[in-house]
Amino acid sequence: MKLEKSFKEMTISGLASDSRNMQPVVILREKGGDRELYIWIGPVEAMALQRAISKEVFQRPLTHELLRNVIEKTGSHIEHIEIDDLKEHTYYATIYIKTADSKLVTVDARPSDSLVLATWAGVAIFVNEEVIEGMSDSEQIDEPKTKLVLTQEDVERTDEELTKILERMDPDDLGNA
Repeated sequence: MKLEKSFKEMTISGLASDSRNMQPVVILREKGGDRELYIWIGPVEAMALQRAISKEVFQRPLTHELLRNVIEKTGSHIEHIEIDDLKEHTYYATIYIKTADSKLVTVDARPSDSLVLATWAGVAIFVNEEVIEGMSDSEQIDEPKTKLVLTQEDVERTDEELTKILERMDPDDLGNA
């Protein structure tokens, strides 16, 4: 019997850079809560996400805008996205698209691409509770995993202090987008 997954809505609270390897990190914050999730992403995806956050439009559409335009021009729209699993240090996501004839279509995607599309479309981001807690369906074990929780005060500290926090984290323990 498969257990029903529990999801929490999260928002993008920012982008940071891991000073050890200069890899971008997207920071998701629980809506109405204080838990955060850190996902290391590629530099191209970080640039696309920053453009979506700032609504920076180029003269010609880039990949994420093109995909969003195709979805919209066919009469469909993105309902929401889910970051729904973490397996072997890799995050998994699903994009939920409502078609013109009201069918719900799911598309497997990388969280980084899903987050960019969700930001452009202005739709909700949901994360599986087990992913927030650092566990996946395939990795559930009896002993708890260590999880770093930051408060709003932590997030509002200077870039130097945030860098120190990120230096204490191991990207291998948090997964890849």
